[in-house]
Amino acid sequence: MRQASRALFAFSVAFSVALAGVGCTSQRGGSSGGASTGSSSGTLTGTPITLGFVTVENSALGSYPETRRAAQAAVDRANSALDGVGGHPLRLVTCATDGSPESSQNCANQLVAKKPLAVVGGIDFGTQAAMPIYESAHIPYVTGSPQLSGELNSKNAFALSGGTVSELLGITEYLTATKHIRSAHALYVDLPGLLSAAIQGSQNILRKKGVTDVKLIAEKADAADFAPAVTQAAAGNPDAIIVVFQAAACARIAQAAAALNVRSDMYFVGTCASPAVPRAAGGRTDNLYFASSYLPVPASGGDADMAAFRSAVPDADRTSASQGAFSTVLNLRALLAKLPAPSAATLTAALKATVNEPNVMAHPYTCDGKQIEIFPAVCDTSVRLLRWQDNAFSDVTGDWVDGRQLITLIN
Repeated sequence: MRQASRALFAFSVAFSVALAGVGCTSQRGGSSGGASTGSSSGTLTGTPITLGFVTVENSALGSYPETRRAAQAAVDRANSALDGVGGHPLRLVTCATDGSPESSQNCANQLVAKKPLAVVGGIDFGTQAAMPIYESAHIPYVTGSPQLSGELNSKNAFALSGGTVSELLGITEYLTATKHIRSAHALYVDLPGLLSAAIQGSQNILRKKGVTDVKLIAEKADAADFAPAVTQAAAGNPDAIIVVFQAAACARIAQAAAALNVRSDMYFVGTCASPAVPRAAGGRTDNLYFASSYLPVPASGGDADMAAFRSAVPDADRTSASQGAFSTVLNLRALLAKLPAPSAATLTAALKATVNEPNVMAHPYTCDGKQIEIFPAVCDTSVRLLRWQDNAFSDVTGDWVDGRQLITLIN
């Protein structure tokens, strides 16, 4: 059981790596607390409290500056509307990596030298190499968009969402428990050596849940034309096509599916929950669905944090990763504000003690190391199923979907 579970999740996490390649109660996310107006950063007189931030920018592997901008927007909100941390302004110190282990280690050393109380992760593909530096410095690494086993395995890391791992499990849970599908084809980024793990993990779960037709189609992230792969995935009109790629490729896949008049419902992981993907379909979006660890951003309404995110983050930057960065900063501010003497050590202890802690724009989180046994950093595994309507993402189910129990079906 443990070996098979590791195979499935190694497969899922490797998908995440490849993605770099090129209120009602059911609606609730958390809140950062406080009123929508308050002290400005100019009136905060306490000693600044530093948070580090790291993400990939200007790299051939990908570039995610929107995560940095969203994190800074959260800091600005904390300081202007939430009295900082008890009168102490938050300060964000950032470092950009190029996706290599060496650059992530370099950023870790630079950030640790600034003595932050925590380092917030945007998207960093070299985190595994950097994690020992954070661990040695006893500085917690906190992320809302985990990517690699290094951050998911570390007991010094806290993933306030489960990322692609949770999204894949959530999609599978929804398709089998709610939609009761009988056929599912998966179109995923081609990673040599992982096909056997994909067959073992995905096919075992789907077939044990009654899905009799399971097909896996691999394609290169930089394929010149996605039409052939999409045609293969749509052959036989399966009940569902699951797509696991990065956003740029997902946009091309959605465009190809529209041109080919694919009628099967298509389910994308959270990295593809960007406005650019459904817009690439040219209006044919009725069969496109997206799993996300975060609530959809409506055109209006929502709580004060949602409104602040919508106001500060441009439409094109509103991705699950930028929501994760914004959310994580405000979640940390809320925890720090409860501590009589904020420090890296007391913040780490507070994170470990969380139980159903409010999570900005997301499901409450619990960092007890037990949400997914083999990945102790994961604090929440719930996702929402979204669709594109009226030029915005909207909720499909009106509730959270959690598929973590599916790992018991692997043998």
